[in-house]
Amino acid sequence: MTTATRLNGNDMPVFRLADIYLMKAEAILRGAAPTTVNGVLETPLILVNKLRGRAGAQAAGTVDLDVLLDERARELSWEGWRRNDLIRFGQFEVEYPLPNDVLTMNKDVTRRLYPIPSTELKTNTALQQNPGYPKN
Repeated sequence: MTTATRLNGNDMPVFRLADIYLMKAEAILRGAAPTTVNGVLETPLILVNKLRGRAGAQAAGTVDLDVLLDERARELSWEGWRRNDLIRFGQFEVEYPLPNDVLTMNKDVTRRLYPIPSTELKTNTALQQNPGYPKN
């Protein structure tokens, strides 16, 4: 009988260059120093416009955190980053401006964290369940 383990060794993170540019632009907007690459000071505007130019989109005139969040939504759609981005940008509990009859927005800030699976809580008794979830 074969048992599954959590130590498969086949996890490989993949980041696209576009995501790296957007992460760098965000870091600079949040206070990091821009760097010079091949004699060009890479500002958030230059980084975002590199992506827009590659996509054939109109160049941005300015870039702030709101513009960057929108750019991440366009560039990284369907890549599974939106929830993390909304939490990091403080927008996770903000209601969308679209009618939403089927789903209701959860404004409970404890939902920023997922529950720790009961199997992990049993495996490591030092873990405590995240706030807002049953202790099991």
